[in-house]
Amino acid sequence: MSNRSLDSLLVHLDYLAAKGLVPRNTIVGRKAACNKVLGILDPEEQTDIAAIDLDNVMGRFINLEGRSYNPSSLGVYKSRVATSIADFLAYLDNPSGYKPQNRPKAGAAENGKKQSAKKAENKPVSRSEAPRREEPSVHQPANVFPIPIRADVVVRIMNLPFDLTQIEASKIADVVKALAMKSE
Repeated sequence: MSNRSLDSLLVHLDYLAAKGLVPRNTIVGRKAACNKVLGILDPEEQTDIAAIDLDNVMGRFINLEGRSYNPSSLGVYKSRVATSIADFLAYLDNPSGYKPQNRPKAGAAENGKKQSAKKAENKPVSRSEAPRREEPSVHQPANVFPIPIRADVVVRIMNLPFDLTQIEASKIADVVKALAMKSE
């Protein structure tokens, strides 16, 4: 078992749960996601999880198993796998200074929201502080779909939201159709 293998990652997750460093339920979810998503990898690919391209692996997972999951579940799975890998590699880089990533406690998040709301009540809102439409983040979970269109050409569609609607898909298809050259 190599130091950066899938098996070593799973052992690391068990260690985090056994030592109480991360809540056991969190580890159960992370292990399930890692086993399912990374389980599609060939044995050679499982020997070094630091070398994998998670977007590519998620695309493969979706192609193989995607129909069994809803879009939000796929996003959660990707997030859990990414966090598990990042935690594991951080541990390998600095075992003595390692601190696992963990979500803040619900109470802490609520207190922060309440304090922000109180500050906002006492402060006039300027135009520059008016709510803005959020731009999509580059770091949002993304699907990558390889589509072979010719023997020597594969197109990859990236950054599709996991909850893509039929209307949105039609808009994308219309743009692609507009780019096509008329065949003579």
